[in-house]
Amino acid sequence: MTVGMHNQGFDRLIEKCDLLAGQIEDKMIIQKGSTSYCPRNAEYFDFASNEEFLKLIRQSSTVITHDGAGSILNCLLNKKRTIVVPRLKEYNECRYDNKLDLALELHKMKKIHLVTDLALLTPELIRDAKAANSDQFENTLLINIKKYITK
Repeated sequence: MTVGMHNQGFDRLIEKCDLLAGQIEDKMIIQKGSTSYCPRNAEYFDFASNEEFLKLIRQSSTVITHDGAGSILNCLLNKKRTIVVPRLKEYNECRYDNKLDLALELHKMKKIHLVTDLALLTPELIRDAKAANSDQFENTLLINIKKYITK
């Protein structure tokens, strides 16, 4: 579970994942970033190097992540079941809901599970999250990223 490198905490998500960690069989590791809440039911750390972060993603079956493009893309490129919980302006977790657009599009494409209401983030969702990543998606994604970078 990751909240990325954002300088604001994401207490709402960390607290929910800590609760879930006590309800699921799988081990949950939480990257809590700047969040002040310290989990009691899961192993946790503040930040990791990119190499350490990618290693943890590769070892995971399912990743719960914030709506950062880098985190989402790393999960998808490593073919992980990905549950995205966006930081929302209504909770003062971000200034704008602009990152929500990427998550909405990927959800429409059935590449991620999007959860905007934490009541819907359940042990059953974690267990049943389906990997829907294909080589075609990866190729299209890489082509589009390359086009964007070369603009």
